[in-house]
Amino acid sequence: MSNIVFGLIAAIIFVLAYPFILDKLFTLLREKSRIPVYVLITSLAILLRIGGTELSHAPPPDPLLTYTFLAVLVTISAMAVVMPYICFTRLFFTPALSGRMKSLSILTGSLFQIPFLAALLINPERTVDAALPPLFAEYLPGLGHIFDAVATALGFVGQAGYDLIFTIGVTLGFYIELAIVSTVFWAIFSVFSKSE
Repeated sequence: MSNIVFGLIAAIIFVLAYPFILDKLFTLLREKSRIPVYVLITSLAILLRIGGTELSHAPPPDPLLTYTFLAVLVTISAMAVVMPYICFTRLFFTPALSGRMKSLSILTGSLFQIPFLAALLINPERTVDAALPPLFAEYLPGLGHIFDAVATALGFVGQAGYDLIFTIGVTLGFYIELAIVSTVFWAIFSVFSKSE
């Protein structure tokens, strides 16, 4: 039991610290190369998540694949948290947040990763009918209902290949939700930073 608690605490600390580590690493890059490197890392992580999910359906589950899958998922999450600090400052020519405000903003975004990761990783029990295809709303608290409506309207639900569409939708939706939350905090803390 204590190993599980220790592992959970270590995982939470890693999830909270990872955006700070990425932010520091990106500040070491030249300003012109930050956005291309950001896009490359984020794209690779998303593609690995999609491919890893498809590979994980094949038995038996490999522990290394599971840990890699989790690391990629946390990378997607952390990249969404640091997105406004890397992309918006250059794209919108806004002044960078002050050190303290930037740290508070990244910490707030990091804290908000946890419920999104929990919604994605803790599979809800299918009480109605386990034979029904999964719903986006079970994994994406914000965009899930919209994605479900679009998938139903386009006739994807229950069709061949829906698992792949579902995996792509959940992965992109997860990134978009966290990027939106992080952008809101970035905007709020930018206003406070200007008033200092």
